[in-house]
Amino acid sequence: MEWAKAHFIFVSRKVFSAVERHENPRELASRVITLLEEDLQGEGFSLLDVRVFRGGGRVQIRVYLDTMAGGIALNEVARAARSVNMLLEEADLIAGQYVIEVSSPGIRRPLRTERHFTAAVGQRVDMMIKSRQRPVRVRGLLTACRDGVLVVDLAGPEGDKDPESEPAARKIALSEVLEANLEVDFDPQALINADRRRRKQEHRLARSEKKKTGRAPRPRGKRDGEAGDSQ
Repeated sequence: MEWAKAHFIFVSRKVFSAVERHENPRELASRVITLLEEDLQGEGFSLLDVRVFRGGGRVQIRVYLDTMAGGIALNEVARAARSVNMLLEEADLIAGQYVIEVSSPGIRRPLRTERHFTAAVGQRVDMMIKSRQRPVRVRGLLTACRDGVLVVDLAGPEGDKDPESEPAARKIALSEVLEANLEVDFDPQALINADRRRRKQEHRLARSEKKKTGRAPRPRGKRDGEAGDSQ
């Protein structure tokens, strides 16, 4: 299991276009997958997923990769990143300015294809699935993946643990999954962030106490030639 992600970032030099601004991020991600998948596979890489985000007047394209054998080194991520950047530049797929981030899977490994889900059977998953109004989050234990159908045991209405209820199996068509990741028991980055917040709070409390009580006077150092304690 990977505890840290290796990633490389490229920034395009294009001028932002109003036409690109209105493109659906999921549709753009699908087009990027279609463009990259075959070429990357030919280089020995498995394209796990592509996620598209917007912000700061440009598009961020996040590409998650692994090797076909499983496990990817930093130099392999760098090599794949150069290929991704070249393919996107040559295809001129995106009209506006964009940022490419090529990353290893990390502990929340993305799941997209039936092969990905089959390999994840027996593990907990965190998914966003289609619904009539807005996407719905589903979390639980993936118990089966057959013929394009996932079976997930839920511990509560959306996978939240409820000790008083028995897990309920839910069947989900793979075509209904918008985004999916392995779910980890804990998030190391969340623990790091929580520790930072705790230390900041302690510093704020310490400063507050100093303001209330006043600073203690600093001891005055002896000057050169000043006599010591009297005998």
